[in-house]
Amino acid sequence: MKRKVLVSVLALSMTFGLGISANAEEPLEVWVRNSYYDELSEAAKSFTEQTGIEVNVTEPSDMSDDLALALTSGDTPDIVSIDCVLVPYYASIGALKDITAEFDALEYKDTFAGGTLDLSKYEGSQYAVPFAPDVSVLIYNKDMFEANGLDPEAPPKTWEELLEAAKACTTDDCYGYIYCAADAGGMMFTFCPYIWNNGGEFTSEDGSESVLNDEKAVAALQLITDMVYEYKVTPESITSYDWTATRDAFLAQKAAMIVLGSSAVGDIVNGVYDFDAGCALIPSADGEKYSSFSGGDSIAILANTDKAEAAWQFVEYCLSEEVQVDQLAASGNIPARADLFDNEIYAEHPEYDVLRQALEVGEAPYSLKYNEMYTPWLDAVQYALNQEKTPQEAFDDAKAEIDAMLAE
Repeated sequence: MKRKVLVSVLALSMTFGLGISANAEEPLEVWVRNSYYDELSEAAKSFTEQTGIEVNVTEPSDMSDDLALALTSGDTPDIVSIDCVLVPYYASIGALKDITAEFDALEYKDTFAGGTLDLSKYEGSQYAVPFAPDVSVLIYNKDMFEANGLDPEAPPKTWEELLEAAKACTTDDCYGYIYCAADAGGMMFTFCPYIWNNGGEFTSEDGSESVLNDEKAVAALQLITDMVYEYKVTPESITSYDWTATRDAFLAQKAAMIVLGSSAVGDIVNGVYDFDAGCALIPSADGEKYSSFSGGDSIAILANTDKAEAAWQFVEYCLSEEVQVDQLAASGNIPARADLFDNEIYAEHPEYDVLRQALEVGEAPYSLKYNEMYTPWLDAVQYALNQEKTPQEAFDDAKAEIDAMLAE
């Protein structure tokens, strides 16, 4: 944390609703994924200094497995920061506290946007709050663009421009575009936006069925299949590329373009790459409707906590500018609140404005069985990329499998 704001407990009571009435004898137990452990730990320290309420932050070895065991035993943490796509499931089984009243009382509640906000609700009630978003954007090698006659300050905006840029940058030892076709979660994060920006969907609005077999979704799968076989801008071995291999290929300048998350933009800002890189919204079919995958963490209170008041105080503190900007933004992440993008850190780097735009158009499949959809989803993608099925056949079969699963 770059700076520490010292205020009295009385002042905090007025600003964040914090007070000395909360039970400070027993510490709040908070679980968080590795991605945001450092930031949440710093927030806990500052919160304790300012309120006297102790907070223990733990990073489970496997959040899903450990939380499932905790729910079975009843020995759960008070607060959990989890993958936002899993909130509907945990809300549906009664694991999370309904915080609709608390959320509606926030004066900045309308500043949350995109898929992370949708995922924080279940049957019209609020069960979590977006905490640390992660969005997918196009990352491209500006040096390669310039060397191949492309304007490095004009990244592709449409599918057609994406293909043209990829063809221009493809050489004997470099591909124009690459993606992680061996990784189900990676393909959700990096490929689903192509479905959405073409007007397609992954699931119906209520999450009750898959709509992958719609022609607009099929067209997106056809696009990345054609990249391999018709345009030859993506390697035929792409189904063996996991997230790490894909990113390594881009870092080694074996690929000119890739879709990555918010941290990759932080890498651009912090000069991590050995080349000049840029970022942009993911190219869309028509250059007008853009989309991004809304990932990252949402923060929720467990339903069986006996420290609900103190827990909400900490949640509200985690949404404050002190945490969202001084800790999350300072470490290269983005704030969950749109009103906090106007800060000194981001003002120096226009790349962060791309992340703001991506957050505004972000989406995510809504499902109570999100992880279970991974297998039929990845199978369909790989069947098409291996030319074992047409994109239509692959998504027809995936829909049937997913629908059967959702009906159980």
